[in-house]
Amino acid sequence: MQKACGKCGQPITENSIRPNLALGLAVQAFRREEESAKTLKRKRDRLEQDKCGNDDPGPAEVSRGKGVQYPFAVFDRVIIKGNKRTPERFVGRVAVVTAQCLNGWYVVKTLDNAESVKLQYRSLAKFVDGGGGEPPAVASNSSQNTSWL
Repeated sequence: MQKACGKCGQPITENSIRPNLALGLAVQAFRREEESAKTLKRKRDRLEQDKCGNDDPGPAEVSRGKGVQYPFAVFDRVIIKGNKRTPERFVGRVAVVTAQCLNGWYVVKTLDNAESVKLQYRSLAKFVDGGGGEPPAVASNSSQNTSWL
């Protein structure tokens, strides 16, 4: 079977055909983009699997840049230790982490009266349930807890 010109119908030999270099380069670029998109999707899927599959993160995750620590996950129970930025009425209360913000800040909601406050990770400690109701820090702080009423 012999190839023919699309316009005039003249027979064409393989040696007389010039390759379309621009089309070849466009195809190569398209294939690179497709491969790159597949690679990114695989990486993204792997990261999501790691996030979902790892229910118990290490003591501190280190982000890129300044090395900010994120020792708590959303829904973790914490005790508010406090620092110089923490309002005194929150110190000693048990709370639940509701959101993780930038640079080691967390939004926590207290369990006793559902107040939300944004605090640094340094002012929080992991809550370990001792099996006996409320921790002593909260019980001794009950006089401060009623001051908001």
